Amino acid sequence: MQRRTFLGGIAAAAVPVTVAAAAIKEMSAMERAEFHANALCDAMAEMSPDRKWRKAIDSEHSFVLVVGDARPRAVVAQE
Repeated sequence: MQRRTFLGGIAAAAVPVTVAAAAIKEMSAMERAEFHANALCDAMAEMSPDRKWRKAIDSEHSFVLVVGDARPRAVVAQE
């Protein structure tokens, strides 16, 4: 692979990130917190898909909580 081809590929790959970063800057602080908390829940779901992930953002007390609840197991009726 030539250096020029490699650098061109890197530049092309960086475009969506730049566009996303510009859109994020236009969000309010709470919208950005929601966006990033959702992204964290998505990442945690990839790591532990057996859990149901949820988040809570508390701006009054300055924290974000991400919790992975165990999914209920199917109950098999015994006859």
